Amino acid sequence: MDYRRMSPEAKAELLALHPRCALCEKSAVLVDHCHTSHEVRGALCRRCNSRLGSLEAALRLPASGTFQSAAHDLHRAVERGERLSARVARADLAYLGIPGPEYGRRLRAVHAQLVLPYVYWTPITGTALTRATPWTKIGPLADEQEARRHAARLAARPAPPHLHIVLAREPDDGVNSPHPRGLLAGFETEGATRARIELQKAAPPPDLGAWEAKCRDYTDLVVPVLLSRPLTDRQIRDAHFNPREKLPRTRVALLEMIGDRYAAGWLDLAVRIALEDLAADLPDSRWAVFSRARYHWRALLEHWRRRQTGLRPA
Repeated sequence: MDYRRMSPEAKAELLALHPRCALCEKSAVLVDHCHTSHEVRGALCRRCNSRLGSLEAALRLPASGTFQSAAHDLHRAVERGERLSARVARADLAYLGIPGPEYGRRLRAVHAQLVLPYVYWTPITGTALTRATPWTKIGPLADEQEARRHAARLAARPAPPHLHIVLAREPDDGVNSPHPRGLLAGFETEGATRARIELQKAAPPPDLGAWEAKCRDYTDLVVPVLLSRPLTDRQIRDAHFNPREKLPRTRVALLEMIGDRYAAGWLDLAVRIALEDLAADLPDSRWAVFSRARYHWRALLEHWRRRQTGLRPA
């Protein structure tokens, strides 16, 4: 089955047929597919889907930017000569259909293409680095030693401005990237952290209006749904990713675990409970598909609240 041709209804049907993650048995919320062939492989939870995505991303040169964090760590492990078996689970590779030795060979083949050293730098400001951050670069350089000499000279320059410096190893594929790409190692000039803090203090406060409104809606709409019925241990574990934390045995302990700050796992559970309670009584019949109901969660949970209190829809 080609993922690109699946309708939302077909995805919802597949998730209904496979309600548990194929790897960890938690609630499946995503249809998993190969990003090369687009063939559907099954249903996964968000955590397992992210982990498998990083394993596959490590086998592809990044079109832009750097590898995903976990994929980047795998390439660093290859560089240090570490055993991959300590980092990659056999069950994950079995699900992907890639034997361990073959995965190691493919990963090392991609790593061998990261051959061109570059040095990038940008002034420290009071804002975070983004794709819009302007960088100055030099390279490709002769080797790693030359790149480190350039980076050392930059680090020794008098400040301000303080610099964020990145050593990058990029593939020889003709791409002239405007920002660090490939395998990265970053550091800053001495005193940069202190300078960033001072700049952040001087900057105008960020607009937290949208986030605060989201948290208010979470408290007003999501939390009442979660407290409306006893939750099973599995539901709590699926929604709250901390296996070391004890399961709550009282309403007060559950409320403390849910918190008052927006959390996607708890929202997913609230949407599923609301869909079960409302059955066919939905503001829009298309919201019977979880992904659509999740997108319109505010309207859905407001409708649930009105039905619980006996109010007619506005």
